[in-house]
Amino acid sequence: MTGTSQVDKAFDGLRRMISSGAIAPGQRLPSEQELCSELDVSRSSLREAQKMLGFAGVLTSRTGAGTFVSDLSAESVMAGLSVTVPLIPLDEYLGLFEIRQLLEGHAAAQAAARFTADQRAELAAIAEELAARSWEDDGAALDDAFHDLLVTGAENGAIAALLKAMRQRGRHYRVFEHDEAIELKRTSDAEHQRIARAVLDGDPVQAQLEAMAHIRTTSGWLQGLRPVPEP
Repeated sequence: MTGTSQVDKAFDGLRRMISSGAIAPGQRLPSEQELCSELDVSRSSLREAQKMLGFAGVLTSRTGAGTFVSDLSAESVMAGLSVTVPLIPLDEYLGLFEIRQLLEGHAAAQAAARFTADQRAELAAIAEELAARSWEDDGAALDDAFHDLLVTGAENGAIAALLKAMRQRGRHYRVFEHDEAIELKRTSDAEHQRIARAVLDGDPVQAQLEAMAHIRTTSGWLQGLRPVPEP
């Protein structure tokens, strides 16, 4: 049996054990010796399969304690996308923007409906501060802060993890380093402020429309500029 098929066998065996509940969320995996015997694979193949499941957010290692199944929350598993989404080429990445529009729009609508007065004020303050700063002067961090806060409106860890991975890939294209950067940022700032205003007003429909428009704008920039991602 080839090394690749051994890894596949180990991976599928572990996956079945976890999906069937034989090994529950939060439970420590049996010893390597037990697993190798049960799955009929080598130690190296088992370890490779465990690494793959670790990247996917299914397994987690604790120093001195062993390897455990994660809590298998949607957030934990979706967090594994932070490894894969940043590898997607531009055309494939652009294909994700329809999903991003829907999710950001949903999050904004929920923020408008659910946010406390303090959260609404914080979102508006971040939007104003972002507009007053250059991209190099905390602009990127403030942009992340704005979207991270907005997405909490969805109260859904899986959505938050997926959108964070998508934004992470977007950062690699460094749109605000292009010649049109000043105008692009001005447009982006205005869109953030309109989203914040809709949230402040408690208007879910308008918040959704503004957030979706903002994502369409970003997609349009990437399609037009065709930037090369940072290495």
